[in-house]
Amino acid sequence: MCGIVGYVGNTGSFDKVFKALQSLEYRGYDSFGFGAIADNEVICVKEVGAVSEASSIDFSKFEECSSIIGHTRWATHGGVTQKNSHPHVSSDGSICIAHNGVIANFEDLLERNPQWDLKSETDTEAAANFIADALKQCDGDLMQSLAESVRGLDGEFGICGLVPARANCMFAIKRKSPLAVCLLPEGVVFSSDRSAFNMFGNKLDVLQLEDDEIFIYEDGHYSIAGQQDGKLTSVERSFEPYTWTDEETGLGHYPHYMIKEIHESPQAVETMVEALQPSLRDIVNEMLVSDNTMTGSGSAYYVTVIGQYLFQAVGGMYVATHPSDEYLNVRSFSKRDLLLTVSQSGETFDTLEVLRQAQDDNATLVAFNNVAGSTMQRMVDFPVYQNSGREVCVLSTKSIISQVTGLYLLALEIGKRTGKLSEQKYASLRGDIEKLPGILKSIITDYNDEIKRVATKHCNIEHWFFIGRGAQYAVAQESALKFKEVSYLHAEGMSAGFFKHGTISLIDNKFYTVVFLPSQVSSPDLYQATLDNVHEIKARDGHVIGIGHGSIKDSARRLFDEFIILPDLNEHLNIMSQLICGQLLAYHCAVALGRNIDKPRALAKSVTVR
Repeated sequence: MCGIVGYVGNTGSFDKVFKALQSLEYRGYDSFGFGAIADNEVICVKEVGAVSEASSIDFSKFEECSSIIGHTRWATHGGVTQKNSHPHVSSDGSICIAHNGVIANFEDLLERNPQWDLKSETDTEAAANFIADALKQCDGDLMQSLAESVRGLDGEFGICGLVPARANCMFAIKRKSPLAVCLLPEGVVFSSDRSAFNMFGNKLDVLQLEDDEIFIYEDGHYSIAGQQDGKLTSVERSFEPYTWTDEETGLGHYPHYMIKEIHESPQAVETMVEALQPSLRDIVNEMLVSDNTMTGSGSAYYVTVIGQYLFQAVGGMYVATHPSDEYLNVRSFSKRDLLLTVSQSGETFDTLEVLRQAQDDNATLVAFNNVAGSTMQRMVDFPVYQNSGREVCVLSTKSIISQVTGLYLLALEIGKRTGKLSEQKYASLRGDIEKLPGILKSIITDYNDEIKRVATKHCNIEHWFFIGRGAQYAVAQESALKFKEVSYLHAEGMSAGFFKHGTISLIDNKFYTVVFLPSQVSSPDLYQATLDNVHEIKARDGHVIGIGHGSIKDSARRLFDEFIILPDLNEHLNIMSQLICGQLLAYHCAVALGRNIDKPRALAKSVTVR
């Protein structure tokens, strides 16, 4: 969570720093701040709200500064207030830092240091004072003081800091929270996300800091150190070329990024087919001889739940999945394991924790991510870069469509190799993936008005259930998540079969249920079982919106207040059509309610804290 930009170089560069921080706003947007050195003192501007809404603030005093740090915050410790915004300055004024992550032992530090005169409620200000004390104890030796700080701070952190007494100096320390350095002709720029470097050129040299590394830049020179056996050790690292293309991230004619990115889903399918092809055979080879599991968080976890059904139905292989925040509580690893992780950003903290343990235990690692060069991409044996294009909206849409595509392709190849699929069936299912982009495009354009009508008509209903059976259960979970994320309405996703075990007691004429039905043609038993659950809801005066495929009998149609009929491609890829429909339903409901579509309250795109 949160975004950091730190710059040391030329005066008159504040506008670039400001725009770079704006580009990271998706990482946190409840407050922001800038700090800089002027006449050996720190000057700060900190405000509640989004940095993109800061046009009325006077930043002129930063124009003559050559050392600047900026931060956009997603609150963890302390409320959303100006005093809790970053950067934070130590009580003696000797250190100024911006921080991502959590200092787990900050309360202990406060108890042991009652002399600190803290102005905020944050763990970050405690860290600033801890570093300042270490600087005194080390007689001004900045590298040694930072080494002491790395050893003394618990938790995870990406910290970028200024030393007011040293005007052309900036430092960074990092543990589990991403932090990168970009070398410029005139200096350096630090960031928690290298997309911020785009403001400083398109052919750059970039270094990703590793855990417990220290980076100091001062007066045109830099040094890197790490910890080995508890001792400070100089580290030789090379900057790598980083070339970025100016991706189209403007809104164009779209009113919101969410709807723009939904429209980009068909292309995301095609790019995933290309992205997976080079490593597809090797990953399948490993899966055929391994104990396979998957993990992810939020939408990425629901992608893996869909994958669980695909691997069984298409590949004839059981692949368990657990949410990454609980994975290590229920399962350990051995060298026989293969772990497939899914994350849009490739920086999701909970998922990285599982990856680190799997790596320590010599498991084989696979990752689907949509950010090139992310931590997950660098950690795993088989990195699959989705190349879906940047997602600006906090809610993941086209990225999860891409990820499900990848799991479908893996399941197909496994099914072919295990004999679950005949050559003819394999060819048919593989050919359907070529038809999928056209089907999705049709839903997004031809079905949009109908979905919008349904969403707008029922947007004021406060309580919703989303249910389904089989893979539609996972679709219901993901669609409920999208719905509540962006509409702020109460929505729960669950199995249609589980629904009758207690939850049905909540049904009355004020409760609405969205039901995802499989095709009656390809999955008649599952279709009928789901329809039986709809009967149970209607018997209790509940309202039901159906989303399914192909025509249904009039007797069944009368059970639904609304029924959206989608194209019937195949029983597996129909999942994708329903996911898109769920995204559009959530989007149009939120628009009708006047919500903040691209930056819903309390959410951040990249969840990099515990």
